[in-house]
Amino acid sequence: MFETSKKAAWTWKRLIAVAAVPALFALAMSLICLSGPNKANAMYVLSGDGPVHVDELEGDVFVTDGSAGLISRANGAELPLTPGLAAAVTHQGRTLTTVSQEETLAQLLERLEVRPSPLEMISVSFGDNSVDVVIDAEFVFYENISTVTEHETIYRYNDSKPRWEERVVQEGRDGEYTEIYEILYQDGQRTARQLIDVIDDEPVPTIIEKGTMENFANNGDVVSNITTNDDGSGIITLENGQTVTFSSKRTMRGTAYTTGGSVGTRTASGTTVHVGVVAVDRSVLPLGTKVYVVSNDGMYVYGFAVAEDTGVRGNTIDLYMDTNHECIQFGVRECTVYILD
Repeated sequence: MFETSKKAAWTWKRLIAVAAVPALFALAMSLICLSGPNKANAMYVLSGDGPVHVDELEGDVFVTDGSAGLISRANGAELPLTPGLAAAVTHQGRTLTTVSQEETLAQLLERLEVRPSPLEMISVSFGDNSVDVVIDAEFVFYENISTVTEHETIYRYNDSKPRWEERVVQEGRDGEYTEIYEILYQDGQRTARQLIDVIDDEPVPTIIEKGTMENFANNGDVVSNITTNDDGSGIITLENGQTVTFSSKRTMRGTAYTTGGSVGTRTASGTTVHVGVVAVDRSVLPLGTKVYVVSNDGMYVYGFAVAEDTGVRGNTIDLYMDTNHECIQFGVRECTVYILD
């Protein structure tokens, strides 16, 4: 059993064997077949982590790295123990406790006068400053064989968001297919191995929303500076460093509206009303026109918007707001409307 290394053949899988005995931080599972009092012929160790390291072992211990097959052999009877570990040895229904000395596992058992039979096995679990030793004729272990599937990234494009804006709307995670095997050891031999469960976690894609609207910003984006050229065109610089250009600006009578009563939730363009939608006379501003609106008294910044609704006449721009109270607070104000390119 475990005569040759399988590590190279398993580079695409992760193999984790977990003993059905207590373990605290780094599991070192060992099976010792005894040919005399406390004398081991073979030990199986499942991790080089913790108090015991692979390079400290010699002889007939089979050691795996927790991810593949056999990588080294050492003498189980000479398994060294770090002095000062809280040791608990369970055998034939009783548990003995002690503190490890400068000794091997075999010497520890001899000191406690614990004498396993030739067909019993020993499982060793190393924890944080502790070692648990269980001696029995039967052990059940669980082997997990997993294959990981990387998740993909999906972009969803939004034509109502500026082209420079990206946001993650769903964090992705890799998928993992795991087969769980139950392995039975009796009298120092593996007697059964069967598949008992399958866990199939499908990958979840990362979804990123990306804007596609050219020369636009979100309604609430903060403006740090506006530069106007001699011909009336200019540049609006945002606080985040992005810039938006406008072809002209005009003074318009600003009013406000919200839903309720005879006002529905659908605009003349067929969209749903929301902050950032303005109603206009389409003979003054065509539907689809992108604008930036501020009141001339300096008291109100409506922000970036799109002319998607109608219902007013002449040189008036009607700003959608969420509540009737906000509309009353705004009232009627003279506004500067920047017509974006």
